[in-house]
Amino acid sequence: MIHWEPFYPAAVYVAIIAAVIGLLVIASRVATSRRARSPLVLALRGAALGCLILLLLNPVDRRETVLPPRQPSVAILVDCSQSMVLGQYEPRIERVKRIVAGSARAAKSSGTPKLHLFRFGKRLAKAAETGALTASDDTTDLASALERLPSRTFGEDLRAVVVFSDGAIDTMDRTLSAATAYRRNGLPLHCFTPVDDQLRGDLAIEQLVVPSRVTPGSKAIVRASIHNRGFDNERVLVSVRSASRPHELALAKLPLTLSEGTNLCELPIPVDDAAGDLVLEIPTLTGEAIGSNNQVPFRLPIRDRRIKVFYMEGTAGTEYTFLRDALQEDPNTSCVSAVVNNQYAQRPTIQRVDDPYRGFPSTRKELFQYDVVICSDIPRSSFTPEQIEWTVDLVNRRGGGFVMVGGHTSFGSGGWDQTPWDGLIPFDMAGRRDYLNQTFQVEVPAAARSHPIMTLLDDPQKNTLALQSMPRFFGTNVIARVKPAATLLGQSGSRLSGIGVMPVLACESFGRGRTFAMATDTTAYWGRDFERRWGEGDNRYYRKFWRNVVGWLSENSYASQQRLIIHTDRVLYAPGDPIEVSVEAFDENAEPTTAYRVTAQLRSVDPSRTETGSETAPESATELEINQSLQRYEGSLDAALSGQERDPSAVMQPVELHVTLWRQDEAVSRGVVELQLVEQAEEWLRPNARPDKLRQICEASGGKMIDDEGQLRRLLSTFQPTRGEVLVHTLPQWDRSFLWALFVGLLGTEWVVRRRGN
Repeated sequence: MIHWEPFYPAAVYVAIIAAVIGLLVIASRVATSRRARSPLVLALRGAALGCLILLLLNPVDRRETVLPPRQPSVAILVDCSQSMVLGQYEPRIERVKRIVAGSARAAKSSGTPKLHLFRFGKRLAKAAETGALTASDDTTDLASALERLPSRTFGEDLRAVVVFSDGAIDTMDRTLSAATAYRRNGLPLHCFTPVDDQLRGDLAIEQLVVPSRVTPGSKAIVRASIHNRGFDNERVLVSVRSASRPHELALAKLPLTLSEGTNLCELPIPVDDAAGDLVLEIPTLTGEAIGSNNQVPFRLPIRDRRIKVFYMEGTAGTEYTFLRDALQEDPNTSCVSAVVNNQYAQRPTIQRVDDPYRGFPSTRKELFQYDVVICSDIPRSSFTPEQIEWTVDLVNRRGGGFVMVGGHTSFGSGGWDQTPWDGLIPFDMAGRRDYLNQTFQVEVPAAARSHPIMTLLDDPQKNTLALQSMPRFFGTNVIARVKPAATLLGQSGSRLSGIGVMPVLACESFGRGRTFAMATDTTAYWGRDFERRWGEGDNRYYRKFWRNVVGWLSENSYASQQRLIIHTDRVLYAPGDPIEVSVEAFDENAEPTTAYRVTAQLRSVDPSRTETGSETAPESATELEINQSLQRYEGSLDAALSGQERDPSAVMQPVELHVTLWRQDEAVSRGVVELQLVEQAEEWLRPNARPDKLRQICEASGGKMIDDEGQLRRLLSTFQPTRGEVLVHTLPQWDRSFLWALFVGLLGTEWVVRRRGN
């Protein structure tokens, strides 16, 4: 379509037209020839001048193109600071994720608006989906997020910003300034707060100090610091309980009336060898933000060099007492005895003699407190697959010992060749699932008589006689052979029916630990004389034999190596706090020494982590200094983990302090102390939501508070696409050929007419 876009104002064109008309009139009057004054010539001249005026009016061809409607967009900003994991019944972040996901589905089904999801805390970042929203940042910097958002949404038809936060916002002044700027640009900020009206505050155990050393039978004073926010004048009961037996009576209790801020308390705890892991706890109150910081596990540092044995006996009655009493005759050995309930049932259970409600250790950590495990005629169905694997790890990685004693449910007849224990046992059990009820003597080979297990007496001749006096046995499991790497300690003195001479006693090294196997039984029926009559009118050689077995098996055990006593100034640390460490080291004769090198390293708790066997200290380990006057090592290291090991979403994270004793580049002994990292950032110390701050932000930007998901969906539905942008294309017409042809034609015609008239 032709439009006119004149170069000059209309008055100029009027003046030009008037001037042209005046010139034509003057020309007609002053012309000397009759033809020059003719109306035709004047008309042709006027037409030519009219073409020039037409070109000066700048004719253009104008066309319009309407683009498609523009999709509106809304930015969703989700607070991913640590305080968003709080909540009475549901973490705040989970509630926000649920609402955002529902609103996103509704917007997608309706086709409008387009949602842009961002997370903010320390910094603003695009989130592909709600699953990427984790509350891990230690600050809530909404101001920086609002300042950076325009560059992240450039080119979008941004209509509004919706902020999901609990209101624990830093730099409020900057945030309000940014909100005001958004208002000037016509972009409102709407806010949603996951408010929990039941949330009143929080209690947290922030410090725990345990004595550096305690002795059994005494009382240990444990000091704790409890931080209170929001529960002023409430009365709570602070208690210490056994971690493995939480339903038993508390070892110590202290009623405490809370005051705002820090509350100090002391609890006297009776020291017991069997106490094990303990836990200091305060009850979780109604309206409390975080429950996980109300409990702190710890352990009293009882110095104990005794070898710890877990002994399981399948023979019914009191048969277990023979072996147990033999071990406990040595004051440096403690033995936990257990029997099997209904040995031949489909799923028999193991019960400890002193505590029938407990059986085989239920955790890897509990099992690793023992040096030696003795399994005497126990069905494999009494164990879980995990317990079997833990036992392998106890020997292979922790240097512990393992014993299997014969019986109807032992070795191949018990199906143990189909379990990981097959690797532990020094006998080859493959294909042998039977046993014999046949009387035989055990013969100790000459080469084995000097082995530590078979050394009953110091005098070699007397020792040989003692070994030769070993009573007869009345049955045995059938064993194929001794494994190539094992040591044969005893074999049948005569040929057994259908078998020949068969190995009966053997031992071997396995990984860092050691194992021992006895094909026959140590109790009635097969070993009834062995347990009662091997001695000089008593069973002294029997008792010495089993003490030798346990002593040899436990020589490399981490649990029995009390070469290190480790003490820290407390149990709880905030990230970055200094951990003051002191270590007492002992030589092979249990004498205090400073002749070694000692390193300490803080690591996260990882059950799957295994010792690498490295003979050099890691670069991140801290070397402790020697204090000669106190005969110990001292040092300090930061309570800090690497980024991969740190769990920023945890209020309280268990960690391990690994201490290693080095002789040049050889690791002589290792020790581990469990500590706790307690997050004390402001994000955790401000548990209550602050909707008042978000309301100020909404008012400053011209937005409003959103109360629920339905209100958010209604808000999003108001954003409709805008009419597409109109693109105008103009094409000048002054250079059209027909206009210039007309102009030239008029001039030529005027010339011809005028010449012919002359």
